[in-house]
Amino acid sequence: MGFADEVEIALDEVVAAMPGGGEARSGQRVMARAVAETIAQGGHLVVQAGTGTGKTLAYLLAAAMSGRKTVVATYTKALQDQMVEADLPMVGRHIRSSTGRDFSFAVVKGWSNYLCLERVDEVRTSMRQGQLDGMVEQASGEEVDRVMAWAETTPTGDRGDLDFDPAPSTWGALSVSSDECLGPSDCPFAGSCFPLMARRRAAEADVTVANHALYAIDLAIGGFVLGDHDLVVLDEAHQLEESFTEAFGFRLTGGRLRWLANLAVRVLGRDDRVGKVRELGGQLVADMRSHGAARVHTGEAAGLNETLGLAESRIEALLAAVVGAADGEEELTRRRKRLIRSGRSLLEDIQTARLHLSGPSALDLVAWIEMEDGRQPILKVVPVEVGPVLEENLWARRTAILTSATLPMNIVDRLGLTGFDPRTENVGSPFDYEQQTLLYCASHLASPSSDRDTWMAGALDELEALIVAAGGRTLALFTSYDAVDQAGEHLRDRLDLPMLVQGERPPKMLLEEFTAIEESCLLATRKFWQGIDVPGPALTLVAVNRLPFPSPNEYLVKTWSELADPAGWWKVELPIGATRLAQAAGRLVRKATDQGVVAVLDPRLAGSSYRSKFLDALPPMARTTDREEAERFLRRLRDR
Repeated sequence: MGFADEVEIALDEVVAAMPGGGEARSGQRVMARAVAETIAQGGHLVVQAGTGTGKTLAYLLAAAMSGRKTVVATYTKALQDQMVEADLPMVGRHIRSSTGRDFSFAVVKGWSNYLCLERVDEVRTSMRQGQLDGMVEQASGEEVDRVMAWAETTPTGDRGDLDFDPAPSTWGALSVSSDECLGPSDCPFAGSCFPLMARRRAAEADVTVANHALYAIDLAIGGFVLGDHDLVVLDEAHQLEESFTEAFGFRLTGGRLRWLANLAVRVLGRDDRVGKVRELGGQLVADMRSHGAARVHTGEAAGLNETLGLAESRIEALLAAVVGAADGEEELTRRRKRLIRSGRSLLEDIQTARLHLSGPSALDLVAWIEMEDGRQPILKVVPVEVGPVLEENLWARRTAILTSATLPMNIVDRLGLTGFDPRTENVGSPFDYEQQTLLYCASHLASPSSDRDTWMAGALDELEALIVAAGGRTLALFTSYDAVDQAGEHLRDRLDLPMLVQGERPPKMLLEEFTAIEESCLLATRKFWQGIDVPGPALTLVAVNRLPFPSPNEYLVKTWSELADPAGWWKVELPIGATRLAQAAGRLVRKATDQGVVAVLDPRLAGSSYRSKFLDALPPMARTTDREEAERFLRRLRDR
């Protein structure tokens, strides 16, 4: 009996032992066997496992039974929580009962997700001596006190374990990034350091769970975060290219300069050099606002580059003053070391940005300015391609399993996997989509690309009629915040149903209300297109206002498209749009008894030359362009 056979038998046993008796799923068995065969034979596996397959249990069981050190990286925290709370304990029970071998797992987060005991000690000392700390001055005193009290009892120091969500300024005053950390050799609290303890647990665990960004950082620095491992599972792999690209890059903000100045106050006091660095924080923000949210092209950002040049020279002067200062007490020495580490990290990013923006260079980067939460400008600088890095640091070194409910058709090429000849599988979904669902396209509407105003008016009327037929119970997804606001205003004037609109409440609260109030409607943007799980009668209609092609301000995607000319739109933007629509449609059916309609209010799904790319990415739903048929389907579900 081979390893793959053993995994299949074990899967049957684990499923049978579930409370109430589990449900056998053929796709789960196919996937578990494929993962086991890939682990045994080597190489890589790219597997699309539709909603309801049970893919997490399939790969976790095979990985655990192999005895190989494994890292699982996901895009969303929700999937990590599912693994830690349900799947991994279940796998562990089976391993222990069937083999007698112990099984352990651990979750690792980025450094700044953990409380820094050295910073807590600094703040306490400053408070006792009546001195200004520099960082705490910017934070809420009440929140600082609550976190300091929590520091006395927490076994993990994990921000996620707090019973409230501290403001960024509060948490930033009591935590550090890996660049700011003093390191084990210089920190007196190294023995009880929360992030170090988390990494030690991960080093001893059979399975370590992390997010995409942390795994990308680990690759970039040579494995010093997650340690040696033989196998990696990259779940939610449709997000890999974007999440890894962002993690391999860096951000420059006015806040980083002000943060460095606040740090320097604790070492140099009210030195002029500190004030000059803080001053540039405001100037950088002004320059970015003047440029506006757009791609920053080489040689076309003179004002911004001039400010970065000033920042470079002023940070160098600040660091020279710190390095040249006389040694003092231990605490001052620690502050000085942290300031030097932080300053050098910021200086390196500024120098890289200047080199890219000043003119032609060997750096294969793209830079753009975007407004975070619509307010604060950020200069993002990232590599254009991640494939070469992954070829060298990942695919050539260990077995990888890539999986998602929906995978882009070009994922192998985009991630540099082509030369490694990965095995590909599509195990489908256990749901009967043809009987459970209906795909409706409003083919009679004007095209949003040629007559937006006419289309928008028709789409809103269409949405209103469908919501009435469904009796609420609608997740309406839009490609812009303006469209969300316009729809909210339109529907509230006409319908006596609870309208939950993104931006009016925190996302978690909106989801809780949507799930609890059966006749409610949730209007949202891309943030809600994936990772949303609302099974049962609370959701019977998923409406998408238009085909979700990348927007003009997705500068990284637009750069990929330009570089792929002459067919960049077809090779890059079309696959992304199709994957996003499939992710949105995947919100509808979450269990075998769910039913409903996916309504696409964009006639291009029915009449464009590329419609087959979208339809092929969707589950095999029954289809119609007749709104009355869609309304009958919804009314039947509403009235049953």
